[in-house]
Amino acid sequence: MAKVTWPFDPSVYVGLVVLFFGHAWLARGAADAERKHTVYLLAGLFTVWLALETPIDTISDYYLDSVHMLQHVLLAFVAPPLMLLGLSPAMAGSLLRVPGLRAITEPIPAQLIAAVVMIAWHIPTLYDATLANESLHILEHVMFIGSGLVLYWPIVQATSAHARWEMSAGAKLVYMLLATLPQDGVALVLIFSRVPFYDFYTHAPRLLEGFTALIDQTIAGAVLMIFGKVTLGIAAGVVFFRWFGAEHRADRGIESPLGVRRN
Repeated sequence: MAKVTWPFDPSVYVGLVVLFFGHAWLARGAADAERKHTVYLLAGLFTVWLALETPIDTISDYYLDSVHMLQHVLLAFVAPPLMLLGLSPAMAGSLLRVPGLRAITEPIPAQLIAAVVMIAWHIPTLYDATLANESLHILEHVMFIGSGLVLYWPIVQATSAHARWEMSAGAKLVYMLLATLPQDGVALVLIFSRVPFYDFYTHAPRLLEGFTALIDQTIAGAVLMIFGKVTLGIAAGVVFFRWFGAEHRADRGIESPLGVRRN
């Protein structure tokens, strides 16, 4: 009989603690750090915990590919932007002293890295291997978080300000559209395939009678396609309305404190 339990992985808690105190250390040396940055970081860390230390992880590892895909979405597309919003411009600048970080967070390398990570880990051979090897599974999760941080770095205001090529609002919208293509490619394959892709889930116990491996796989594809776009959609909305607002203010002119209109 299938059992859904709460996992406990000490390495997850060690990682969360290291990230929290690393953030606190960065914030101490940054004059522009605010309380909101800690709140955003905690939201990001909570999302990682939710994905890895609740029954989401147990169901992912033993029963349902659709829940496994939800776990990937939380790690790659929800936690990373929240964690980056936890950085002030000065904190982001301090992080860029890490050798190689600036190079991989430029827009083109960031897109390529995120695309390769998304596609490679969903190749059936690698996907099934992670479910048989816990160390490989941990590496996969770390790479999803890392690729998400790299992908969102050129989008978030505080981090993108340090890029050698700081994208305009229009370029950011195109960048985010392109960022959906790798996940859509994986999702469409899963949605329209008439055979199960992942051998592991064809032999997994059924939590719901009649919920076949093929139905589970189709839902997994839909989860990736729909929920994988949520944070990108929110980010696109923010960028668009800031852009629209700036253009609108420029069209009207901005009144100075002395009542003189600037053109």
